[in-house]
Amino acid sequence: MLYFHAQRLVFLEVPKTGSSAVVSALSDLAAMQISRPPGKRHMNAAAFNGKTRRYIRQLWGADVETFAVMREPVDRLVSWYRFLKRPAPPDGPESTEAISFPDFVEAVLAGDKRFPGIGRQDRFLMGNGSTPKVSYIFQYDRQDLLTTFLHARFRRELEFKRVNVSPGAVVTVADEVRAAVRAARPEEAALWDAVSREGYLYTEGV
Repeated sequence: MLYFHAQRLVFLEVPKTGSSAVVSALSDLAAMQISRPPGKRHMNAAAFNGKTRRYIRQLWGADVETFAVMREPVDRLVSWYRFLKRPAPPDGPESTEAISFPDFVEAVLAGDKRFPGIGRQDRFLMGNGSTPKVSYIFQYDRQDLLTTFLHARFRRELEFKRVNVSPGAVVTVADEVRAAVRAARPEEAALWDAVSREGYLYTEGV
């Protein structure tokens, strides 16, 4: 999470949506950065809108807007699958080295405890409700729109370098796997459809 005082803006880092590239480009301008532990770095909208928003208001007297990036749900699971190909840490998710992508997706959708922390983007961005709790949500593969937005706010040329890239070969995704994810997570699918319609989604007053 990054807070930019001059811009009255907060970046919320949805895991596996290219957030490390945004942090790399903008962290030197942040008045506050939370980079660890992962659960705090990747605080969701509901968590931010609680204590952290109140803290910023009390400390800096600032009401802020928020922005985040959303990725097509299945493509995000592909990124997680490739990321988890590496050896598993002692207290982290299991490696996906010995599991196929369809089996990984089935396990994630079932809430398999072998793969904690992957989460759902709709829960991150909307909490348990049905409307976004983030001011601006940008489509992952419309970097041009995010760059234009940030250039207008920061008056600075930005270059997003690829960092923390998941290793591994290309993963082929069958149509039935995509259909299964949409069927199992209709709220995430609906939010993605809303964001990808124009490449971003703005929600006033959040």
